Amino acid sequence: MKSANPENEYIPIDLRISVRRDTLRLISEMAQDMGISINEVFSFLAEDSVIDLELLEDFNEIEIPSKCSLDDLKNALLKKRPC
Repeated sequence: MKSANPENEYIPIDLRISVRRDTLRLISEMAQDMGISINEVFSFLAEDSVIDLELLEDFNEIEIPSKCSLDDLKNALLKKRPC
C-alpha cells in the first residue's frame, strides 16, 4: 500500500507477539476470508487502532487545575474533542 504522503510510507518491522490460541484462530480465519496474510491483518488492526489519534488536538493546550474532580476532568477533555 502506498501513502500520498512520502513521510507516511509503510515500514516493515519484525515483531514477536503472543496471543491466545482462540485469538490466533480468529485472526487466521479473518485473513483467510479476506484473502490476505496474518501479517496484513495485524497491520490493519494496528493502523485502525491508532488512526483517530492523529486527528486529536494537542492535549498540551488543555489546562487542568492542580485539583479537580473526575467529572471536571472528563468535561474538560470532552470540550476539546473535534467531534
